[in-house]
Amino acid sequence: MQNFKKKICLIVDSLSSGGAERSAALLSLELDKLDYEVSVICLRNEITYSFKGELYNLGLNDSNIKLVKQASKFLKFKKAYTDVNADFYIDFRMRNRFLFEYLLHTFVFDISKIIFTIHSFEVFYHIPKNKWFYNQYRKAHAIVGVSNTIIKQMQKLFPFNNLNYISNFYQKDTPNIYDSPLEITTPFILAVGRLNNVIKQFDQLIDAYLQTNFFKAQIPLYIIGEGKDRGALEKQINEKDIVGYVHLLGFKSNVKQYMKLAKIVVMSSSVEGFPMVLLEALNYGTPVVSFDCPSGPSELIIDGENGLLVENQNFEALITAMDKMHTDQVFYKHCKSKTQSTIQAFSKETVMAEWIKLFTD
Repeated sequence: MQNFKKKICLIVDSLSSGGAERSAALLSLELDKLDYEVSVICLRNEITYSFKGELYNLGLNDSNIKLVKQASKFLKFKKAYTDVNADFYIDFRMRNRFLFEYLLHTFVFDISKIIFTIHSFEVFYHIPKNKWFYNQYRKAHAIVGVSNTIIKQMQKLFPFNNLNYISNFYQKDTPNIYDSPLEITTPFILAVGRLNNVIKQFDQLIDAYLQTNFFKAQIPLYIIGEGKDRGALEKQINEKDIVGYVHLLGFKSNVKQYMKLAKIVVMSSSVEGFPMVLLEALNYGTPVVSFDCPSGPSELIIDGENGLLVENQNFEALITAMDKMHTDQVFYKHCKSKTQSTIQAFSKETVMAEWIKLFTD
């Protein structure tokens, strides 16, 4: 693959916890394999995902004084950006802080080298709500939306002429000597995500789970992830006396091992972008149940083929869907047999070809 050693810099809030962060880490690995010169500017000292490239960790030695911390972060960002001197900068961050973004656009960015990624249906997480920024983004090399719904949202916002749809991708499951098998011999169902009840709605998922046949059959719910609502969820679990049924496992570096063993992966989010959780579950052969929330699940789930796509925010329907996966074994086996064959459009090879095209346009 001829790329003339193009230098690609990924800009991230962190390399831990989130789907956008996970997709950035995976992209760094693939770009490195293709012999691009990769670097990563990371704003927070939170690094748990495997990645490749020279790391500029801006989260080290942060001040406890907010104003000093923010000023220092901007200066460190400016220096890292200049030192990297990349051909393209792919920005995966949350970009909803007006002043910080204004300073970056005014004093740091060469806008023609920037590729802005939009990873949520709530597009204002990734672009400040202001026409000055809309005009700035239109001058960027590209704006990448990870779902078709996100692209439509951006088209409604402003007449951008540099929008590109490039989804997240999965990697084929290959044996790894570092993958130690889980010592779990009993069935469980799985949910994965940041512990944020406003977005992921794990509190309501727990209540729904308690009404399912999985709960009646004493099949537990495992939740992988960390976040600000851990305390609230622990309190809910204790008050309902379901400590033996709902397990908050925290962050797990071997989440794929849990996905492989889970009966189903369930998603109860209020909003998404292009959920890596569903894509990776299907890649590992596990059927999924998810709300048809904006956006992403409807692009991954073929209802009744590789999982069940449930009317958005209808928790009664979510309970019914989980019950069907438990009681209808013929249906369950059919969905399980179709998981991997239904996601070929999101293979690493297909998606990386789109990125490479973007770098050569």
